[in-house]
This record gives sequence, structure tokens and C-alpha cells, in this order.
Amino acid sequence: MFLASAVAVIVVDQLTKMLASRLLAGRQPVRLWPHVHLCYARNAFGLGGIRGGGTASLVLWGVSVLVLPLAIWDGHVFSHPAARVAIGAALGGATSNLYDRWRRGAVIDFVKVGWWPVFNLADVGITAGAIAAIWFIR
Repeated sequence: MFLASAVAVIVVDQLTKMLASRLLAGRQPVRLWPHVHLCYARNAFGLGGIRGGGTASLVLWGVSVLVLPLAIWDGHVFSHPAARVAIGAALGGATSNLYDRWRRGAVIDFVKVGWWPVFNLADVGITAGAIAAIWFIR
């Protein structure tokens, strides 16, 4: 379940970024609801607002990929199935954004909600996955 959720987030995120790049780049934002817009943005900043963030991102991702699966398979901390799915979603989102930085030199963001910064589905996977994993810790 861990791997399936990670792969699902990666695939859906990359597909939506591809669509956003094709349909939204160079165009005005598209209003979906009063405070929700679709718009194309390239985020070249990394962890902590540092441009690129390649090495720091890669190290953090690598440590996460090594430590979190061990915690999941150990079964003491993330024993609830929902926690395992959530951790997979968070790592899938991180992997997808890291792939963007490596492939495009920037992460493609396309969802704007109110005053919140523009984000993508990988960001949702990271945030919701981390919150859900913590919620379901036993």
C-alpha cells in the first residue's frame, strides 16, 4: 500500500503538471470558484527559499526514502494501514517535485487558492500525507 500510494501520487502529479504546462503556460489564470484559480507558475526555489535547493532536497529525500520505509516495515510507529498509505503519498509527492527540479530546473505549480501560494498535487500529497501519517501513529 505504501508503494502504491507513492506511485499514484507521482503519476497523477506529473500528468496534471504536463496538462498545466500545455494549457496554462503564457495564459491568464482560469477561475474555477470565487477564490480558486488555475495558473501556471515555475518555482525555482528549494528548501528554505534557496534557489535550486538541489543538494539539500536530494539529501532530505534520500534520508526519508531510507528511514521511513524502515519505520513502516518495523511496524511499531506506522502500523496503521492509513499511516502507511499517507507516508507513501508524502514520499511520492516529494519524489515528484524532486523529479521536476532535476528535469525542468523548477517545480511546476498551478493551483491558487485565495492568499495561499500557488501549489501542485505533489504538495497536497506531501502535506496531507504527513498530517495523516502523524494522525494515525500508534
